[in-house]
Amino acid sequence: MAKAKTIKKGEVKTAEAPVVVKKREKVTSDTKREYSPAETYDEGECIYHKTWDDVGEILEVGITEDGIKKIRVQFEKVGLKTLCMGR
Repeated sequence: MAKAKTIKKGEVKTAEAPVVVKKREKVTSDTKREYSPAETYDEGECIYHKTWDDVGEILEVGITEDGIKKIRVQFEKVGLKTLCMGR
């Protein structure tokens, strides 16, 4: 049989710090770049998509199974979209 673990008097277990979720700031017109499939982007950048007349923040940069570079962008009006970059 396994022995039970005993806790000594005065021994205090500390709780983990709570996770703080920051609210995203609204994207302003002076901090964005116009989207072009020929350009490359980094996470956290803000872009403007002319066709949709919408501004969004890049959440993820990656590569598709076909080897095409992609970005996932959270737009204010049209929502989450996956776009290609660096062609």
